[in-house]
Amino acid sequence: MDDIVQQLNDYRPSFGPLEKTVSYGVKRAWLRVQRDLEAALAPEGFTPPLLAALSIAVANPGIAPARLAETMGHGRSRAAPLLDRLEADGLVTRAEGGDRRSLSLIPTAAGREKLARLERLLADHETRVTAPLSPDEARLLAALLERVSRG
Repeated sequence: MDDIVQQLNDYRPSFGPLEKTVSYGVKRAWLRVQRDLEAALAPEGFTPPLLAALSIAVANPGIAPARLAETMGHGRSRAAPLLDRLEADGLVTRAEGGDRRSLSLIPTAAGREKLARLERLLADHETRVTAPLSPDEARLLAALLERVSRG
């Protein structure tokens, strides 16, 4: 009986022809990584898109909101609520850009401090999701995914 229970616990359905594809492997990995990151950020009241927006704003002081949205791979309409939230939380301010019609995002001291706290959570998250890999494999995977993402 214990053998049957163990076999049922060990059973993993086949994904058929999808098992051998990079695209489906990336999707399955992304789902696992996303769930872990969401759980890690939740106690801070953050989400992965908010983390991305804050990280880009801090790394690129003065970036235009449209450029930040483009960098994130989002349209302006999807990025606007994220920027509204960051501004409402005092993590970034909107300032007049190079001309009167443009804006730039300026990270605040609170924004930089928040990002530093989130970076510690992100490091722990990275440790968890790369645990099955050696450090060299993790670096190689990151480099390969970067190449794939750039097309």
